[in-house]
Amino acid sequence: MLNKKNIFILLLALGVLGGIFVFKNKNKDDGSLAYLLNKNRVTLEGIIDFSITQRFENNFSAENDGEIIKVKIFNDFNAKEAGEYIASQTVLLNGLFEPQLPPYPEFLTKQTGCDDKYKPIKENGEYGDSYLMYAGSRFGYGVCVDDLIEYKASLGFYYCPESKTLFKLEYFTGKNEDFGKLQTLNKSFNCL
Repeated sequence: MLNKKNIFILLLALGVLGGIFVFKNKNKDDGSLAYLLNKNRVTLEGIIDFSITQRFENNFSAENDGEIIKVKIFNDFNAKEAGEYIASQTVLLNGLFEPQLPPYPEFLTKQTGCDDKYKPIKENGEYGDSYLMYAGSRFGYGVCVDDLIEYKASLGFYYCPESKTLFKLEYFTGKNEDFGKLQTLNKSFNCL
């Protein structure tokens, strides 16, 4: 027969075991983008339904209904290192849209380049800048022809000084989507 002391000990043990179970399941990787970003002390709006499709070290991709988000995380970056990386990536990005001479000598006076409507649009945010543009079927930027456009895309670089972490965030939506969806995601980036 159980007395009051044994019942109390039994209930206490069940409570502790239940608490451990809840804690382990609460902090369990559920395969979502929201979980991985939260684990890295970042939040974004509108990513609840994105599931991780690829993961390697601090690089991962997530998908939801044909939309794709790619994240690359650089840990232990000070502000100077982050600034240098962002500057180098920005130079590479802008170089995709600059006028260029063809590689053949007979065309030396004919330059090629992108119309302004295809060039990236820079937007400033609290934690960094993002660029709105178009991308091709292999998620490459620098697409300057309507027939080759597969996605509307954003490329953002965000630095969290408290955790000394730099995030490279790419978001791809269908070419018929509004850029507003990309802008909303970029503006919602928040370091915890």
